[in-house]
Amino acid sequence: MKEAIGNGQEPGAGLEPLEAGELNNYEKEATAFLAGGGLGDDFRPFRLQQGVYGQRQDDAQMIRIKIPHGSMTAEQLDVIGDMADKYSGRKVGHVTTRQAIQLHYVPLENTPTVLRILADAGLTTREACGNTVRNVSADPTSGLCEDTVFDVTPHAEATKNFFLRNPICQKLPRKFKIAFSACPHDKGLVPIHDLGATAVMKDGKRGFKVTVGGGLGASPFIAQVLEEFVPEEELLRVSEAVIRIFDRMGNRKNRNKARIKFVVKQLGMDEFRRVVQEEIAALPPAEKQGYLDPDWSLQEDDATHVSAASQGSNGHKPQDGFEAWKRTNAIPQAQSGFSMVYVLLPIGDMTVDQFHRLADISRTYAGGKIRTAVNQNMVLRWVHNEDLPGLHADLVECGLAEDGALTLNDVMTCPGTDTCSLGVTSSKGLGTAIREMLAGTNGEFKSDPLVEQMRIKISGCPNSCGHHHVADIGFYGNAVRSGERMVPAFSMLVAGKAHGEDARVAKHVMKVSAKRIPEAVRTLIGHYREQRDEGEPFGEWALRIGVPAIRELMAGFKDMPVYNEDPMAFVDWGATTLFSLEDMGEGECAI
Repeated sequence: MKEAIGNGQEPGAGLEPLEAGELNNYEKEATAFLAGGGLGDDFRPFRLQQGVYGQRQDDAQMIRIKIPHGSMTAEQLDVIGDMADKYSGRKVGHVTTRQAIQLHYVPLENTPTVLRILADAGLTTREACGNTVRNVSADPTSGLCEDTVFDVTPHAEATKNFFLRNPICQKLPRKFKIAFSACPHDKGLVPIHDLGATAVMKDGKRGFKVTVGGGLGASPFIAQVLEEFVPEEELLRVSEAVIRIFDRMGNRKNRNKARIKFVVKQLGMDEFRRVVQEEIAALPPAEKQGYLDPDWSLQEDDATHVSAASQGSNGHKPQDGFEAWKRTNAIPQAQSGFSMVYVLLPIGDMTVDQFHRLADISRTYAGGKIRTAVNQNMVLRWVHNEDLPGLHADLVECGLAEDGALTLNDVMTCPGTDTCSLGVTSSKGLGTAIREMLAGTNGEFKSDPLVEQMRIKISGCPNSCGHHHVADIGFYGNAVRSGERMVPAFSMLVAGKAHGEDARVAKHVMKVSAKRIPEAVRTLIGHYREQRDEGEPFGEWALRIGVPAIRELMAGFKDMPVYNEDPMAFVDWGATTLFSLEDMGEGECAI
């Protein structure tokens, strides 16, 4: 089961004793389980604690790699590419909406080796799944965007370190998600997280606006403000107090009501705030030097690398498509002469070759650093502006130079029925179909700035892993009966928003047959263009005219197809057989 890795060591040879022992124990239990013994039914929560997640397919696992605050090195990206190549049945990695990276179709017997090799590279899967504190996510533009308050990355790192393997959060009622944002614009999506921290300044002192009780799923909630200002050195105490209350008061009998948002709803924010203060008073006092490690650094605080152009190795002239790509994907930094570059990953997927090519690109242009983003893209920081033509040319060569990051074309999806047991419909298949429809408009929507800024987000079931509840146009998977057969369909929602003071949950419009959705999207956008007021964003237009009016405009899409008239409507996107729910199983999201 073990193999040599790049430095000639056995996988795991360079690990700390705690982690090595942990992975040795995991291998022992996995081997015993495969032999029909060991922990039995208790192996599943044990496996999830190590970030190994059951798939829709019985003979395969998904490995979720935590990427705290999205920060990676080129070497780590190479290692993940190697793991995708050697152990993933599809040789593809998937960037999630919480900055993690998932490898699918990994046989259980290979998972100990993968975990050890990842750990040798400084990557962990520990607590990427299960009822614990998940990957700590953060704004990938932190410290560099023009409206940044201060860089929240060290605080996200400190939070990750504090809660990883912490006994207080190993068996919570359900999962707990923490997000950081560095600016008022909120690129960290804190309103949809269990706990959110947005950088603020007060009287010259750094701190955080802390929110609590956000979350999507079948019962979406926008987070409420717990405190307008928490000094930075107090943030961990506040976070620990909230998690202790959740552990004590969360619903352990009904997992559908077990998230902290239901505790907040039950108590009311005033009472919840009082209980938090009471809990804080019982905790040890904050020690500022123990919160932020003064020796820890991403070495991104300035442009430590020399531009490729200045070394004569970057003589590319701008290629076709460069200006369009630069307009949408290259974001000027607050620091003069530099840009942050979004690398658009269609539907969040990367091939093995793209992992390695992007690692080399990050070495050439971004000092060997890269970040994942909650929009399922990658971000290169500290790119010299004179290097942008060369960077674009290199991205063209590996198929990652698509423009339109963070626009209508940048469709977000969860894995859906490709791998998820809870998936009802093919979210990735629909996302690809919508992208193909948009590409077929010959740039019609790109010429309309208000349409271009819209976002489409898709989930294969109501659980909102694809963030459909906070999209301009969102979809989640359904099965609808038509005659004696089931039709793959999606519920369509409109006017959601994931960031800012006016963050809101999208409103349900109707169910639409899966195969008609690309046409429905184009039709809805057409109505918006015809009816909007000057400068009116899509979400504001949808709220102004109301859901009943939108249903009337879209009435032609409400009826489900009839099998004898349109049999292919009963075949989901990307499928070759008639749609059914027979291969659905119990999901592991809450186990």
